[in-house]
Amino acid sequence: MNKTHQLFLLFLGLLLSAGCLTGCIKDDLSDCPIKVDPDPDPDPDPDPTTGTLRLALTYTMHNTQENGQYIDLFNEQVRKVDVFVFDGAGQFLQQITEEAAPQFAENYTKEIELPAGDYQFVVWGNHYEDETVHNCAEEGHLLEDGRMTLLQTSQGDNQIEMLTDSLFHGYTPEKVTVVEGTDQVVPIDLMKNRNDVRVVVRWRVKGTKDSCCVRPEHAKSITATLIDNNATHDFQNNVVEKQEVTYLPGRFAEWYNPLFHGEMEVYPTEQEYTYVADFSQLRLMKDNQEARLVIRQDDKVVYDHSLMDLITRLEQYQTQEALDREDRYLIELFFECEHEDEPEDPDDPDEPGDPDEPDGPGEPGDPDEPDGPGEPGDPDEPDNPDNPDGPDNPGGPDDPDGPGPIDPGPTPEEPWSAITIIINGWTLIDKDIEL
Repeated sequence: MNKTHQLFLLFLGLLLSAGCLTGCIKDDLSDCPIKVDPDPDPDPDPDPTTGTLRLALTYTMHNTQENGQYIDLFNEQVRKVDVFVFDGAGQFLQQITEEAAPQFAENYTKEIELPAGDYQFVVWGNHYEDETVHNCAEEGHLLEDGRMTLLQTSQGDNQIEMLTDSLFHGYTPEKVTVVEGTDQVVPIDLMKNRNDVRVVVRWRVKGTKDSCCVRPEHAKSITATLIDNNATHDFQNNVVEKQEVTYLPGRFAEWYNPLFHGEMEVYPTEQEYTYVADFSQLRLMKDNQEARLVIRQDDKVVYDHSLMDLITRLEQYQTQEALDREDRYLIELFFECEHEDEPEDPDDPDEPGDPDEPDGPGEPGDPDEPDGPGEPGDPDEPDNPDNPDGPDNPGGPDDPDGPGPIDPGPTPEEPWSAITIIINGWTLIDKDIEL
C-alpha cells in the first residue's frame, strides 16, 4: 500500500467520526451513549458504632495449685454458660447461651458485639432448667432483683435431693465501657456454688481406744441430714430469701460425673458398722449459723451441730475465700457406745435349770417301799419337798441379775457428744479416754 492510499483511509475515518458526533446533537438522544454523572452529595461510609467484647471465662477458685498458681479448670468442669447483659443503669437487655460439644476449648472467650456504652455482665455456668431457675426473662428487669433458685424450692418443696449439676457464678463488679470500633478482653473468674459433703459416723466402745465398735445396729439406726437456707442467690452471688431447706442424704457413687465434678478422691472404706451419707448443696457462707448437721436415731434428734462451726475450726477455712476455694468436705464423727456384759452361755435363756421338774418333790424316797420296818427312810423329811432345787430361784427368768435383753445401741438420755471430730483428715477433737 502506497503512502497516498494510507492518507485516504485516515481522512475517511475522520469524516465518519465527525458524522457520529453531529448525529447525537439533536432532540432524540436515544441513539447516544448514556452519561452517568456522580452523586453530588454521596453518603459517606457509616462510622462504626459498636465495639467487641471478649469475655475470658476461667475457673481458678479452687484449692489445687500447680507451680504456685491456681490452675484453670473451666473447660473441664463447665459445659454450659448463660451470659446476662445489663446496661449501665442495671436493666436487663439480653441472655446469651452457649453449650459445649463436648467441652469448651482451653482459654475460652465469649465474643459479644454491643453498641457503645456502659454494661454489666453476669455469667452462670451449668444452669440447667431441670435443677435451677432464674427470674430474668423480660427486658428492663433490674440486676439487683435477679435471682437464681433451686427448682425444688421454687416449687414449694424444701426437701432437696442430690444435685447433679455444679452451678458456677461470675460477674463484672464494675461497669464495662464499650468503645466504638474497639476490641477488648474482659476477664471473669467463675466460682463454684456447689459443695460435696460426706459424713462418716463410727462408734467406739466406752473405755477403749483406737478401735471401732463393730456392731452393725448402730449404723442401721441413724439418719443424717444437712439443714441450710442457701437455696436462692442473687446475681451477685449473695444468699437471699433465706428459706430453710433440708438436703437429703444420697450416695455419690450412684450418679457422680467426673465431667462435672472432677475425679473424686478415695474415701474411707465402708463397713457395715459405719454410717456414710453424701450431700450436695449450694454455697457455704462463713457466718451462716443456720447451716447444721443433724443426726437422728429413729425419730429422735441425737446430734445437732453448726456445720460452719465444725468446718471453720480449721485455720485454713476461716475466711470466705478459703471456703469458696474448697468444694469437698469429709466430716468424720466418733461417738461412744456402751454395752452390758454378755453371759458366758447366753444360749437357751428360757431353760433356767429345769424349774418345772424339781428334784423329786412328788417322790419322797419311795414311801411305799421303806427300807425296812424300823427305818422308813425318814418319811417326815422327804428330799426337800418344800424346797425343790430351784423352782423359786430358777437362775434367770425371775432373777434381775440374769442376762435379760441386750442393749442394741447407744440410747443416751441426752443428745450425743462426739468424742472425735475429723474434717478433711484433720483431727479437731479427740477426747482422752480413761482406760
